[in-house]
Amino acid sequence: MRKFAAVLFLLLCSASIMNSQKTRFGQATEKPNPAEYPVKVHVSAAHLRHSCAGFGTNVSCSKELYADAIVNGKKIELSSEGVTFKKDIMLIAPGDYQAKPTKDNHNSDSTLFSQGYDLLLPDNTVMHCVVSGISE
Repeated sequence: MRKFAAVLFLLLCSASIMNSQKTRFGQATEKPNPAEYPVKVHVSAAHLRHSCAGFGTNVSCSKELYADAIVNGKKIELSSEGVTFKKDIMLIAPGDYQAKPTKDNHNSDSTLFSQGYDLLLPDNTVMHCVVSGISE
């Protein structure tokens, strides 16, 4: 009877812990405020690129999301680790999004490389992006 009571107690404790955890590690706990995202971004295309690095048994592969976008009239390419859903990276749909600059690395020659943006997606998910290319 004591074992049964102990097992029942442990099950109840673990069930209450699982129900109390509503956010995953790294997930925002509050909904982002759209007013904090003043920059308009138009995404015209999005695609995944697979890359592998290493040699022999130490090979590691990853997927990155790239999006062709127009920010402040400039055509740029944004790269991101993407938004993961069920262990796979999701593509974002072409369209208009709101963003806010996270880091501004303007050099004296006014290059945009490594400038960071937080892109606000329609489901209030924030995708962290970095400028990885510029076109005409």
